[in-house]
Amino acid sequence: MAQAPKKTRISTKRGTPFTNQTAVFDLPDVPTNEITNLSNSKPAIATSLAHGLSTSDAIWLESETNSAINGYYLVSVNTEDSFAVIGLNGEDLGTITDAKFTKLIRYPFCDATSIKLSPIKTTEKDVTTNCDEDPVTEVQKESGTISMSGLWMPDKKVQDFLEEMAEATETIFLTVKPKKSKTLRGYQGKITSFDQDGKSGDLWQFSMELKIVGRQRKLDTTSGVI
Repeated sequence: MAQAPKKTRISTKRGTPFTNQTAVFDLPDVPTNEITNLSNSKPAIATSLAHGLSTSDAIWLESETNSAINGYYLVSVNTEDSFAVIGLNGEDLGTITDAKFTKLIRYPFCDATSIKLSPIKTTEKDVTTNCDEDPVTEVQKESGTISMSGLWMPDKKVQDFLEEMAEATETIFLTVKPKKSKTLRGYQGKITSFDQDGKSGDLWQFSMELKIVGRQRKLDTTSGVI
């Protein structure tokens, strides 16, 4: 009896290679740029004459009258005089007349050999009282974390910057984009530890932990849409 032909399964490679475009950002000591209008939309659209930004740039946004908007953001450029502030929901902002932005200094960070992103963390807490017939739990959201390790390079500018920010407990901004991904992710966080480790005959290593502050920023770099 003739045998049925064997079925051939075409193998497809899954997953994304660990190759990233990673950068950390510094807030320069320069005059900020005025924003004449922030729209009540999601995301908010900023009007700023000849802003000089490009899509995927990172900025620091601030206002004295509404400090709730203060923070780091990615931008998607609409015109030479306007841009979308990715991560800023302007629907309930009202009118802000004193908003300003500063373009951040970008440091490419190619020294990491491993990155663990944990932007979402939740815990369940038992809040059952003696009046409840059934168990009652509350879900509480915790700050996310970022863990990185890699090669430590003494006197390298970007690593000196990270050490300084860790020592000063200052908030920094960093972005991660896997090579084959169109999505750029930005995180605002505080460095909680920065360690170097070495042994004779081997390369110096570093490890760094960050506590994420606020929500991550997500930008589609091909369309400029979140």
